[in-house]
Amino acid sequence: MVRLNSPLAETSSARDYIDIMSEIKKLEAFYHEFEENNPTIIVFGDQSSGKSTVLQRLTGGLPLPRGSTKSTVAPFKIRMLQSEEPLHKISLRYVENKNREPIHPSEVDFAVITDLDELEIEEKLREAQRYVQNPSINFKNERLPPDDELSYTKNVVCVTISGPEQMYNLSLVDLPGITRSDENNEAFVLSLVNEYIKKESTILVPVFQATSDIATQCACRLARETDPNGQRTVGVLTKMDRIVDHQSDDEKHLELATLVKGQGLVNGTYVIRNPSSVLSEIHEDPDELEKETIRKLKQHIIWEDVPFDRFGLQNLTMKLSDLQRKEHKRSLPKIRSFLEDRRTEFEEKLNALPLPLDTNSIIHYLSNKVMNTQVPLLAAIAGTIVCMYFKKKLY
Repeated sequence: MVRLNSPLAETSSARDYIDIMSEIKKLEAFYHEFEENNPTIIVFGDQSSGKSTVLQRLTGGLPLPRGSTKSTVAPFKIRMLQSEEPLHKISLRYVENKNREPIHPSEVDFAVITDLDELEIEEKLREAQRYVQNPSINFKNERLPPDDELSYTKNVVCVTISGPEQMYNLSLVDLPGITRSDENNEAFVLSLVNEYIKKESTILVPVFQATSDIATQCACRLARETDPNGQRTVGVLTKMDRIVDHQSDDEKHLELATLVKGQGLVNGTYVIRNPSSVLSEIHEDPDELEKETIRKLKQHIIWEDVPFDRFGLQNLTMKLSDLQRKEHKRSLPKIRSFLEDRRTEFEEKLNALPLPLDTNSIIHYLSNKVMNTQVPLLAAIAGTIVCMYFKKKLY
C-alpha cells in the first residue's frame, strides 16, 4: 500500500482551517457544496513542463501518468479527505459525451487502489484516463477502442485519498499541458484551463520551464489575465538542472532570477528541482537533488541576492498553505451566509410539522446535546435536523 500524505498538511497554517472543515464535514448532506467551493490548487502549464511531477510531490507520491509525449489529456482531480477507514480509489466523472456535448454530470467508481503499489496505481490511472476519453464505452463490460473518441476531454479522473491519517482536506487539480502542435487541441486546452482558473476560490500554480522563454509560455499569460494582481498565484520554475551548468549565459540567468524574485507575481516564483526521470527518482532523493541545484545556482553572481525561501518544495508548500488559509478566511462569510440560509430553511420546515406532546422532552434533550458542540451555527443546523427527524418518526 502506497502511503500518501501531502506535505501541505504539515505546515503551521494548516491547523487554522482543518478544525473548521472537519466540523462542516459532519453535516454530510451539505459537504459536497462546501467541497466545490473549497480552495483548490490548480496546476497548469505548457506540455512537458513538469506539472504532474510537481503535483506528485505535493500529494506525497501519487504516481500520475508522465512521459516525454502528452501524458495528461484530461483533468486529474485529487481529493485528500479525513475518514475513519483508509480508502484510496479512482472514479470517473463524466461531463461531456463523445461529441463534446455537455451532459448531466455523473461520477462512477472505477477502481480501489488502497493496496496497490506505485506502478499498479499509475497503470490504473492511465486506464482511467482512456475511459474518460471514450465516454460512450462502459468500463465494466466493454473493451477500449484502438483509437480514442476524444484526444482531450473535460471529463475528469478523480482520485480520492482518505483515511484517519489525512488530517487535512485538500483538493488539487492537474490540467492537460498546453500544446502548440495542433490548433484545435491548443484552443480546447486553453479553454479548459481558463474554465478552471477563473473561479475566485482557486489558487493558481503556473509551471514555467526554465529551458524556454518565459514570456512566450502560455501559463504566464493565462495567470496574468485571470489574476492580474497576482494575489492567488504562485509560480513554479522547473528544469533548472538544465540551466545551472550554463554559467556564461548571463541573459538567461537574469531572466529566471528576476522571475523568481517576484516580477509580475506578488507571491513570487519558486525553484523546484524534479527528478529528471523515473529511474533517477528511484535512486536519488529529490530533496538532495534540489539542494545540489540550489548550491550551484548560488555560486552565480546573479542568484546571490535571491532569497533562500524561494527555493525548494518545502518553501513552496508553506506559501501554498498560507494562501489556502487566507482563501478559507476570505470564504468564511460566504459559508456562514450559506449555513444561515439552510438553518432558516429547516426551521420553516420544522415549524410546519405537527408535534405530539410526549416527544417534547426527547427533542429538548437531543437539541441540548447537539448545541453543546464547538461550532454554534453548525450545531444549530444539526439540532434542527434532529428535531425534524423525530417529529417525522414519532408523529
